[in-house]
Amino acid sequence: MKEHINNWLTEKMKTAGLLACGIRAPDRKTFTRSQSPQFSPVALEHACRCLADTFQILNTNHFPAGLIRWVYENYFVYGSVRSDGICIAILTRREAPNLQPADLEGIIAEFQSLQT
Repeated sequence: MKEHINNWLTEKMKTAGLLACGIRAPDRKTFTRSQSPQFSPVALEHACRCLADTFQILNTNHFPAGLIRWVYENYFVYGSVRSDGICIAILTRREAPNLQPADLEGIIAEFQSLQT
């Protein structure tokens, strides 16, 4: 699984406008990729853990959520979770003219069907 996910993340990072992304499994294994030294692997692992915790809390409280977006001053963090508990975090700039909504939708759709 590790090599397959690492290859997929590396390929997705070629998408214009992505700064970083990470995948976290229920067993707490986290895979990250970043285009920016500002987003270190440790910071991305922390963001993925917070995202996984958020989805767990939403689920526990019966709030259906398959896709969320956190808004920061200069960045967006998109998150999606699968039925098996694996989640993805995608970081972009708020102003990312090269990144189209269809690009994000495509990445999330691929993630949802990604074989692990």
